[in-house]
Amino acid sequence: MVFWERLGFGQKTGLVAAVGVFIAGQIALNLTLASKAYVDTQARETYAQAILSATASRASGLIASGDMLTVTSELNRLIASDVVFGAAVTDVESQLVASVGLFGEDHYFYSTPLKIGPDLAGTLSISLGDIGSTTSLSWTISGLNAVLAVSIYALFGSLSRQQQHRLRVMLNRVSNVDLSTGSTDPMGQLEKALDALPLDTMMSSEDDSLDESAVQSMAVTTLSLDHIGRYLDTLDENALVHYVGIYETLLKTVGQLLKGDLQSSRPQSLSLFFEGRHNGVSPEARAAISAVLLQHLLVVAERSQRLKFVGGIGIGRSDLSRGEQKSAYAALYTQSVIDETLHAAQRAGSLVKVSRSLQGHEDVCALFELIETADGDTHLGTPSVDVVAELDKQSKLLQRRLFPDVGEQTDLPF
Repeated sequence: MVFWERLGFGQKTGLVAAVGVFIAGQIALNLTLASKAYVDTQARETYAQAILSATASRASGLIASGDMLTVTSELNRLIASDVVFGAAVTDVESQLVASVGLFGEDHYFYSTPLKIGPDLAGTLSISLGDIGSTTSLSWTISGLNAVLAVSIYALFGSLSRQQQHRLRVMLNRVSNVDLSTGSTDPMGQLEKALDALPLDTMMSSEDDSLDESAVQSMAVTTLSLDHIGRYLDTLDENALVHYVGIYETLLKTVGQLLKGDLQSSRPQSLSLFFEGRHNGVSPEARAAISAVLLQHLLVVAERSQRLKFVGGIGIGRSDLSRGEQKSAYAALYTQSVIDETLHAAQRAGSLVKVSRSLQGHEDVCALFELIETADGDTHLGTPSVDVVAELDKQSKLLQRRLFPDVGEQTDLPF
């Protein structure tokens, strides 16, 4: 590792590339040699069968006539080839009758029976050597791989030196730090130069204008869970996680139906954020509808889980949404509506409180009756005739999805 750390960036990349090229070349060489060995084996077998077939008929006749001198002559004619190293004839008892040439351990042996009519007269055997040597080919290609690897290393080193020179020139223009000494790693030099820069020059030069996607209204539905604090001493952790998880599931499911984003922005509360229009429905209308659906699902959850599910609900509106960039300005601007809906939810009891920012909004007034209470608050009342059927349809859809064990429940909270 000490050797590796001493290498420059270009030397490291060049060394890795060179080793990779050499390994790839050797793998290609091994595959080539394996393919050549297979082809040589097939060619050797074909050649051996042709020689044996041509010689066996003549040798059989000579053995039948007892002319062993001519048999030996036939065998000598075989080993005259550069490929055949030895030839032999044995009788039916495997006793050697005639033999010429060599039978080495590194040779390839082939044989065929000698027949006189239907009777077996003996066996003709030959030994073949390699058709072509691969040793020189292997060393040649390995040498070429080594030369190519060295060339790649030199090329990467040259390119790296050029890039390092350009990098030093650019860094010297923005830094007073001496970059000629120290680490040879250009990335390390870049970090050194950036550390020496004033903080204001390191700040991003993003556009300071407001995110256009945030210039639209946003509605928030907040469910207060203040009562959970009373269960901390009575429920174990697993039961409490399951209990809170049901609230989370309810809000996520309603959010998926109405294109809302679930967030936990304040302690002991969950909020759904509605931005932009969805299927032609404004975020203010979706917030009101989500609140009514949550009211109904809390009642159904009690019947299904045999637990008490309570929680006040508050809805509100902001002139500015969080936007796609989620800028700090938009996030700070929308904090007020979150606080407003949480305050309304904490005072709602079993109702849906409408914060001041949403009171009188035409989309909400067209869907629901707004009722003022004696304490000066406003809550959602009976929905209009046009929206009752759709609310009933959506509530039953959610109920069958979340609590199929309860059965059909039509008692909507209005």
